[in-house]
Amino acid sequence: MPDPIKDACEANFVAHSGDCSGFARAVAGQLGVALNGLANDIVDTIRAGAPWTALADGIAAAQAAADGKLVIGGLRGDQQANPDPHGHVVVVVATAPGQSLAHGKYPFAYWGRLGGVGEKDQTVNWAWKAQDLDNVTYAAHDIAASTAVAGTA
Repeated sequence: MPDPIKDACEANFVAHSGDCSGFARAVAGQLGVALNGLANDIVDTIRAGAPWTALADGIAAAQAAADGKLVIGGLRGDQQANPDPHGHVVVVVATAPGQSLAHGKYPFAYWGRLGGVGEKDQTVNWAWKAQDLDNVTYAAHDIAASTAVAGTA
């Protein structure tokens, strides 16, 4: 079955593997969802409410991704255990058959990494330090049915 979120992640990964916010903006844009700014700005956006829907945790994030929603996970840099001017964001994707959430609660995602190379279809426990994992905010956004169909062409 086609997966427009993973397809958008794959299409944008090489160009944005060294920039988490650029990656999230590119994936969202391909799916018809506007995201602006750097990681801290994106975290503020997904926490602000409509049209974003807050999700309780990584388990809920994985379910929303499986339901075909664009799911962003993020943590502001100033809220990390080791504060940093730069936050971090990821695009959560549906779990493939045979995969399970890491430690029963951390979903799969794609992300860029500032000053490095991000990850493709990896569990988010690799995206943040252990002490930050349970502080990540997750939120979902519907994507237009026409975008989902267009993404499968």
